[in-house]
Amino acid sequence: MSATARDVMDTAPLTVAPELPVKDLAALFLERGQDGACVVANGRLAGIVTSMDLVFQSQPPHLPSFFHFLEALIPLENVARVESDLRKLAGATVGDVMTPAVITVGPDEPVSEVAMRMVTRHLSMIPVVDGERLLGAVTKVGILRSAYGLAD
Repeated sequence: MSATARDVMDTAPLTVAPELPVKDLAALFLERGQDGACVVANGRLAGIVTSMDLVFQSQPPHLPSFFHFLEALIPLENVARVESDLRKLAGATVGDVMTPAVITVGPDEPVSEVAMRMVTRHLSMIPVVDGERLLGAVTKVGILRSAYGLAD
């Protein structure tokens, strides 16, 4: 029988509220040696936030390019994406910088499928849910332990 998400998940992943200031999140990541956290609001998974979301804030803003044609400015990029990126760059709270559209797995998902999803989507962690209830999170460390038979 192959291992499942339930077998390798961290049952007590770092969870934070959307109202937490970004600076406090950075301190938590450094203090606990974490790379990501599940964002929980009203007892439900509301998003995910990783250290890369905080690193994103350190880059200079990318301003969109426009094409000028007959008195009109035509954006050459997806305006909604640019607006989202600018909001994220200026974000002061976890809710501002988190990813709300979370890729999740169920507890019985085979680890091989979870690993494939992590690799193809460039994810460092995937929350494990039962409906809307957060059960834990599969991390890269959990996958490595499973793949190489290493204990905690």
